[in-house]
Amino acid sequence: MRTHLPNGTAASRARPWRAAWLSRWLDVSALVLIACVLVECLWRPSTQPPMLAPLLAVPPALAAIGAATVRRPLVYGAISLLAGVVVAAKPTVYATWLPDATMLTVVIITAVATAGTAVSLRQERRLAEVTSVAEAAQRALLRPLPARLGPLGLDVVYIAAAAEATVGGDLYEAVATRDHGIRVIMGDVRGKGLGAVELAADVLGMFRGLAHDASTLAELATHLDAGLRRDLGRHEEFVTAVLVEIDQESGLTTVFNCGHPSPLLIEAPVPGAPVTEAQRRNAAGTRVISVDVPQAAPPLGLLALGDCSAAYRSIALGKEDQLLLYTDGVTEARDARREFYPLSERVGALAAKAATQAPARALLASMPGSGATRQGGLLDLVHADLLKHTGAPLNDDAALLLVRAPVTWPAPLTAVPSARVSA
Repeated sequence: MRTHLPNGTAASRARPWRAAWLSRWLDVSALVLIACVLVECLWRPSTQPPMLAPLLAVPPALAAIGAATVRRPLVYGAISLLAGVVVAAKPTVYATWLPDATMLTVVIITAVATAGTAVSLRQERRLAEVTSVAEAAQRALLRPLPARLGPLGLDVVYIAAAAEATVGGDLYEAVATRDHGIRVIMGDVRGKGLGAVELAADVLGMFRGLAHDASTLAELATHLDAGLRRDLGRHEEFVTAVLVEIDQESGLTTVFNCGHPSPLLIEAPVPGAPVTEAQRRNAAGTRVISVDVPQAAPPLGLLALGDCSAAYRSIALGKEDQLLLYTDGVTEARDARREFYPLSERVGALAAKAATQAPARALLASMPGSGATRQGGLLDLVHADLLKHTGAPLNDDAALLLVRAPVTWPAPLTAVPSARVSA
């Protein structure tokens, strides 16, 4: 599993990503203002009062906006005070009360700005500590998945939200069972913060135990729902989730959807099959199909409020097919024009690109001391393309889980030719 943090440490997450640009803009504004006041006051005839001198109290206030240390307003306060002394030292026939009042105002504004900055920084540190605890708890419950589970290859990318966003409750897990194949869950808690992380931990804990015993995915979802409803007084949120069961012998895959975005089946090209014009434009014939159920069940925690009889669908996961599960943090990411990220439209071309790069990655990984891992695969391409689309860190956490079928199944579904999803 690869976890991506947008701004490094938890302390840096407490600072807006535009802070550097804002700081430079305020520096220029404050210095230009001081220079203009000095020029105007020193060139003004000695018979006229320095009317712009009171503006010297503005730079310390500007310096306190977004200040990372208390030194910033203090430095600008000292510069403004020095400029006030220069203005007051100019010989003039006018009474000197205005420059003196200006210097007093500069001292007062600097003191207030410095105190405000100190309070703000203390609050930011506390917020950073809380966010750090939430992130640590989230990473502890989202333990890394193995690169292989039975015959399947697994890959996960979790993308943390932007600095000013609150951690979410994205969750995922894959479990190999003795009697029910490999079972996978991808879910998203409605809500943010430590409460969402706590609820995600509860769901994952229940799933890890129930996945081995529930005879069907519908029964598994019912038990998860019952566990959430027992804690209804403690949890006031619900969880959208998609449950997947994959037979390790044949690749027969069942999807049970509880109000979650539908998985995407990325079909491997079939040798000898006719290639459509759309597939030809895609360079590798990669076809992407949304695995929609006839009617999704309500989210976990609300399952009893709806009909679950049509919430499942069975497909055949063909040789070298890939199944992509994700949370709505991916598809609801917006660009500057407020347009959503078109995952289902982009992932086909990205899968084709990843396939062409696979031999080079395999060769690099085989070299001694290369340190190469699964980096550079489909999920890394999706992650890079997603950030390119938004042009900035995401405002919501996002998770992607990719399941890769083997080159061959031990007992393929030759008797069920229609099980492969049709467009």
